[in-house]
Formats: sequence, structure tokens, C-alpha cells
Amino acid sequence: MPSTGSKPTPRRKRGRGPGGLVRWSDTHAAAWIGLLETHKRLTRELEAELEAAHGLHISGLELLSRLATAPEQMLRLTTLADAAGLSLSRVSRILDTLEQRGLVERRADTDDTRAKQAWLTPQGLELLRAAQKTHFAGVERLFFDRVPDEDVQTLARVFEPFRR
Repeated sequence: MPSTGSKPTPRRKRGRGPGGLVRWSDTHAAAWIGLLETHKRLTRELEAELEAAHGLHISGLELLSRLATAPEQMLRLTTLADAAGLSLSRVSRILDTLEQRGLVERRADTDDTRAKQAWLTPQGLELLRAAQKTHFAGVERLFFDRVPDEDVQTLARVFEPFRR
């Protein structure tokens, strides 16, 4: 009996394989595993370039970028961790390294003395600018140059629900 409501009939995404194990349909497996493998490969290659050229990991680049665009180039550590999707302890470890290099400073929060804020130093902003050039060139070369423009538009549309 055809569906009469506004919801489409769900597509079958998975089934049973050998031994009764759950498996994705071939199309769904290609999409999901392709996404994961692409992310893994690109992240490795981009991180190697950043590390070689600037001594930065992608997470460090992200934290510097978020600080650069924040009011007064400063954010509470908890806000920075939430925005980056990292644990507070992971952010703290990354900031330890960045702080040792003079790229950020931790300062007391004037509104809450128990909290700390990370502030981007002028040296951090200078390194960020150079690292962004390397990173953006790498993303263009390793990803965008391999994907036709119409597919980039499709990917943007596909991934939009996940950006919220």
C-alpha cells in the first residue's frame, strides 16, 4: 500500500550479510566508508604539511583561527573547547604547546576568577596567517582540484544539515 502521508518511504540502508552480520547496502557502504576514508587521508596529508611548515597540528590551527575571529582575540577555555568540539583537557594540552611558543597566553577571566581565557598573541596571529596559506593551498590541491565544481555544490548541500 503506497504511503499517503508527506513522509517518503524509508530506503533500505542495511541488511544481513554472511553469518547474520549487519551490513550496509553497497551504495551506503561506499558513501559512508568513502566519507571516513577521505577525511582520514586528507587530514593526515594536511596535518603533515602543517607540521612540516609551521610545527602545527590541525587542532592547533583551529584553536588559533577561533581566537583570531573572537572579540579581542580572546575566548574562555570552555567556550573554545565547545566551539572546537574538543575536550577541555585536550584544549589545555594544545594551548600548553602554543603558549610555550609564545602564540597564545592564558589570562584570568575578569568576569569569573575561576575561569581562564586564551588570548592570541601578535606572534600567534602572524603564524596563523602563514599556516592558513599552507592549509588552504593544501585543501585546494588535495581536495577541490580533484572534485568538479558541480560536485562541490552537491557536497555543500549534502553536508549542510550537519553544520548546525
